[in-house]
Amino acid sequence: MATLQTLLKQAKQVFPDESVAEFFVCGLTNKTHLEMYTDKFLLSQEVFSRAQNLLSAYKPNLPVQYLLRKTYFLSYELYVDERVMIPRFETEDLVVKTASKIKDPKSILDIGAGSGAIAIALADIFPKAKIIATDISSEAIEVARINVNKYNFQDRIKLYQADLFSGLEQGWFDLIISNPPYIPNDEIEGLSPTVKDFEPQLALNGGKQGFEIIDRIIKEAKEWLSPAGLLAMEIDPRQAELIKAQVRWVEFEKDNQVMIRYAFIKGG
Repeated sequence: MATLQTLLKQAKQVFPDESVAEFFVCGLTNKTHLEMYTDKFLLSQEVFSRAQNLLSAYKPNLPVQYLLRKTYFLSYELYVDERVMIPRFETEDLVVKTASKIKDPKSILDIGAGSGAIAIALADIFPKAKIIATDISSEAIEVARINVNKYNFQDRIKLYQADLFSGLEQGWFDLIISNPPYIPNDEIEGLSPTVKDFEPQLALNGGKQGFEIIDRIIKEAKEWLSPAGLLAMEIDPRQAELIKAQVRWVEFEKDNQVMIRYAFIKGG
């Protein structure tokens, strides 16, 4: 029978990066990083067979999260596939920074729900909040629904296929949050094959200067954000000046690479 170390050795021969091989083994077996290297646990035949099938199915540049149909966001394990973008650490940080800037929002709108990661995390952080999560992609909404149902947030998170605010009933939101597409369209082709060949273009392409969706959100949010509310967005650092030209008050924060990555705009 194979051990975790046996499987890890096989994975390192398949994946181009050691950290990807480690993610594969931990994600498949639900073991910790420490256990992967120290535990003498014997894999069941079922797990070992699934591992062999997945390793055989791997193709160059395929994100391991799509291979496993699994990723992690803050404390949540989420289902993902090629219908949604894989949530990044930067978006985890968006949630954490946003939560520190607003107290007990009663109504939240998540634009560009994707896998549902942001909405699920905020439902946990703000247990009294009602959340609407929208995405222009019906396929993304299907994935988000899998994750919302997994964590039993069906009563608190309502999912809608919508182009930003379209089709929503008029009302105020205390928090509008979004990780919108913000990559300039002429830069998509230069992205890593792992991203451009597998992740959905709708979630990446922000149009000219990467600013088309952000510009629409800022302009349209004025009709939806409560006077004391907050609009929080993940952005490209180059878009900061464009945002400052649009609004009277904005606060920017940096990511762990010390680059401007988050914009916070007050209502009113």
